[in-house]
Amino acid sequence: METDKKLYQQSAEPIVIPEGWRDRSARIISNVFSPPLIALACIVVTAHAAKADSSLWWIFMFIALLIIPPTLYILSLVHSGAVSDFHLSRREERAKPLLVIFTYASLVFVVTYLLNAPRLMIIVTGIALIQILLVFLITLRWKISGHCTSAAGLSFLAIALYGEPMIPLTLIIPVVAWSRIRLGRHTLYQTIAGTFLGAATVMGILYITGSLSV
Repeated sequence: METDKKLYQQSAEPIVIPEGWRDRSARIISNVFSPPLIALACIVVTAHAAKADSSLWWIFMFIALLIIPPTLYILSLVHSGAVSDFHLSRREERAKPLLVIFTYASLVFVVTYLLNAPRLMIIVTGIALIQILLVFLITLRWKISGHCTSAAGLSFLAIALYGEPMIPLTLIIPVVAWSRIRLGRHTLYQTIAGTFLGAATVMGILYITGSLSV
């Protein structure tokens, strides 16, 4: 993990300068709006919109299958030293974990389909699969912001399912983008690309499947 303090040598004694509040804020934002937590929010938003009698059960099911195992997998990679941090900040460390997660999520997609999960939740899971695959392919040559992909995906999913009252939710996109740029994890163009990817996949697939409510 990165140090939260910097040391400057002046005369014989080092002076400790605490990390600035902007850096602390950016770190908190990046953690709160990390892709796994955004995915959890997407599950809840989608299940509520599906209006199925078994929505609560499916929320727990999708969390148990789609959120917890990949999160534990990444944590195990961090613990073993295979990757530098939970957010996979280094591009060269992203490809294998993303491919493993995509393969696993594809199996979950098939299982939940066979178990007759609500149609809308299946569609949104498919959108997540497409996003992961595209981020993986882009990662082979360039670094795109997964945080912004997730944030834009959640925002536009909520707008697509619940209409104009959800438009203010898009404010999380520039906030998340700022945090990633502030921490030096992404450039402005990488956050813009992630935002476009997240919004385009959600709106495109929901339109194609006739799932838009607006």
